[in-house]
Order: sequence, then structure tokens, then C-alpha cells
Amino acid sequence: MSVIHTQHSLEDAHPVLRDLERGNFHALNIVEKQEKHLRKRWQEPIFEQWVAQTEPVERLLAQCSVMRFWYESLWDAVELVDWRSGEIRDRAINAWLFQETLNGLRAIEHPRVQKLVDRLSEQRHELLTFLDLFAPTLARWQQPLSAHFTDAAWAAFFQATVARTWRLEHALRNGHRTFSQAASQVRQLLTEFIADDPIAHHLAQDLLALFESVVRTSCAAEAVNSVLRPFLESRRECTDQTSRQLFLNLFTLWFNMHPFDRGPRAGK
Repeated sequence: MSVIHTQHSLEDAHPVLRDLERGNFHALNIVEKQEKHLRKRWQEPIFEQWVAQTEPVERLLAQCSVMRFWYESLWDAVELVDWRSGEIRDRAINAWLFQETLNGLRAIEHPRVQKLVDRLSEQRHELLTFLDLFAPTLARWQQPLSAHFTDAAWAAFFQATVARTWRLEHALRNGHRTFSQAASQVRQLLTEFIADDPIAHHLAQDLLALFESVVRTSCAAEAVNSVLRPFLESRRECTDQTSRQLFLNLFTLWFNMHPFDRGPRAGK
């Protein structure tokens, strides 16, 4: 599994977009009030203010539109599965899309956007690490897939159907109700695909489990750190790299074997 800060890093883009849109709304509101005033009573100073502010408002409006487009592309660049086709992404595809997104954001002449791009540029390699770790796991799953579906086209179609099912249901769990119809359709297609075929059913379940095992946020890391930190604070004798590694090995064994006290994995 890959434990990285994908979600936290990308969420930094949301307040930038939000503040740009709020700033645009505030400036647009001022311009509209000036227009209403001019309709009722013409005043040269008000007109000059309106002219001076109209161009910046239009420029900010264009920036918001571009920012909104690339903000959505930014999240798409770290997806594991393309919800439209069921294509399972690899680093080459996502790295290209991520870089194109950064280039698009870089063209927005706003200091906060530029700062965001600098931060994301430094993190872009780590943000896609989960794809590197998922690739060999997927390759192992594809071996029995190829043995069962001797037709490569059918094997690819089955893989895409399972992947798209997971992606759309994952979106629904996250509250994106606009995917309801598409999720229902692909779920029905998958049901028909595995009907009366226990091997295909097993393959589908295995791939769905693989997708669920991929961690792209820091939540798991924070959970481990919350347990590890008290142990490290009481183990001052671990002062060199060797002793720290040995202690970490023991901690890993204990953590993987102990039952969880609370949360969705309680008792497991």
C-alpha cells in the first residue's frame, strides 16, 4: 500500500479557488451597484470608477473560470481509475496530466495560485507514488485474468467494467450523486458479466479488493503515527539508525498483529 498526502495536498487548492471566486463576487457586486446608480443618475466620477473597475473584474472572472477548470483537472490527475472509460491509470498518464494542469495553473497571474503551483510542483512525484506500487499488484491479478479470458479484448473489457464499477461507487460513497445513473448501469453490466461464472466473480472481487487497499491520503499514516509517537518518546536509547530500524521492525510486527480497539476495524 502507498501512504501519502494526496488528499491533503490537493485540498490546499480549494481555499485558493474559493477566495478567488469570493473576490470576484465582491468586485462584481461593486460594479453592478455602480451601474444601477448610473442608470438612475449620471455622474462622471462614478462612470470613471466603473470604467476603471470593469476590466479588472473581467480579468478576475476569467481567472476564476480557468482556475475552476484546472482545479477539477488536478483531482483527475491523481485518480486511480478513469470514471468515463474504466481505464486504470499509470504514472505516465497521470504525470502528463498533472504537469499539464500545473502549466495551466501557472498561466494564472495571481500570487496565491503561483504559490500553490510551486508547492504542488515539489510534491508531484510523491503524489503519484501509489501508482507505482499498484502496478505490480495489478500485473499479478492480470495473470489469472488472461488465463480465464483467452480473448484479450474481453479481458480488457472485463477489467474496465470492474474498475469503472469501483470508481463510480467510490464517487457515490463520497457524496457525488450525479454519478448515480452511471453507477447503476455499470453495476448491472458487471452483474450480467459474472452471472453463472464463479471464476469471473472471484476475479471481480479480487480487483475490487485491490482498489480498496490503495491508500492515497495521510489518514492511515496519522493513525500509525499516533500510536508510534508515544513509543518513540519513551525509547530514548534508540539513538542510531540500526537501533531505530530494529525497534521499527518490532513495532511493525506488533501493529500488524494487534486487534484494533475502535473504528471500522474494531476487533480485527
